[in-house]
Amino acid sequence: MRDNGTTLFVVDGNSKRGWYCPMPSKPGGGSYGGLTEISDSAWYGSPTIALLDTFFLFVNPDTTNWYTSPAQFADEETTPFDSLYVASDTTSLGTIIGLGVLGQYIWLFARSQVEFWYDTGTSDFPFQRVQGVTVEAGCISPDTICNIPTTANTLNGAIMWLGRDQSGYARVYLGQQTTAAPVSTFPVDGALQALGDLSAAVASVYQQDGHVFYVLTVPGQTSSWVYDVSTGLWHERCALDGDGNEAQIRPYCFASAYGKIWAGDFENGTIYEVSLEAYDDAGTPIKRQRSFPHLLTDGQRGIHRQLMLDMQCGGGQSVAVDWSDDRGKTFVGAQTVLLGATGNTWPSLWRLGLARDRVYRITWTSPGITALMGVFLQLDPVRT
Repeated sequence: MRDNGTTLFVVDGNSKRGWYCPMPSKPGGGSYGGLTEISDSAWYGSPTIALLDTFFLFVNPDTTNWYTSPAQFADEETTPFDSLYVASDTTSLGTIIGLGVLGQYIWLFARSQVEFWYDTGTSDFPFQRVQGVTVEAGCISPDTICNIPTTANTLNGAIMWLGRDQSGYARVYLGQQTTAAPVSTFPVDGALQALGDLSAAVASVYQQDGHVFYVLTVPGQTSSWVYDVSTGLWHERCALDGDGNEAQIRPYCFASAYGKIWAGDFENGTIYEVSLEAYDDAGTPIKRQRSFPHLLTDGQRGIHRQLMLDMQCGGGQSVAVDWSDDRGKTFVGAQTVLLGATGNTWPSLWRLGLARDRVYRITWTSPGITALMGVFLQLDPVRT
């Protein structure tokens, strides 16, 4: 969905499908008009929609062409589409997957390359390609193209997408001005590539308490990968099904409205409020898990005497601690510790055996206010 200030335009990715409706003249100044399905002969449908200088921008599905509406489109009778307002990918000559706008540049995403266009104001076609500038990475799914607001790491905003280079290597990219670089780490890259077909992937962006999150979901998978643009760190999200098994997260898209954050369910159309004051997923427990770096003692065994958690207390929640002595392949020895109901409680485990290479992990699903600040370990190496 995009609006040019007077008209809201909606596309759904299907060929020849699109709708528009008039908007109120000012916020709170009236209601939206009814949706009208467009039937203009110069309308071809589009998987994405963007806006630059009052022009709606579209992609002709499964072709090398993209096209625009007339300036300040209102309806197809008074501002009909111009069949000459069409251009092609002139560099890679590949199928255009989607497009986006960042600043005054149009980002045209092909399968293995991005080229840039800008508004020249000419009468026959108002846009022209930026000569000599491309990004050597294309796009896998048009629904992963998202604009990022300004943060300390993205001055004047950015654009993110799930892309691939000419060798087919899938990565998540972040672009600014007319440049881009991958921001996914090698483990995230490996996890994404192991999923197989990524063409149905979707992404959405929301901001909460100063953090800007890019949420990337592949339908049917149990993990969504989330990039915190404000910190440059990744984390993984999942939901739990009725049997307690990991499942796809319920939110499929995010939006901000009326001073709150909302999410739409991927399966049943439910709209949720996204709040830090909610301690479950609409009645389903939230699984929280943190694993830690490998603990090595220069090839020698070490005695693990005490593991102590620095966690926010207040609800008496239970926390499971387990560990791996085979470099994270399998985890055993799950033990439960309780957080304090009040006060400054530091739950601990004692006499945890010997290991040369150990990875600890903590997991909890209990509702309530919890926060992990750190974990402390007393470890004494031995001479073997």
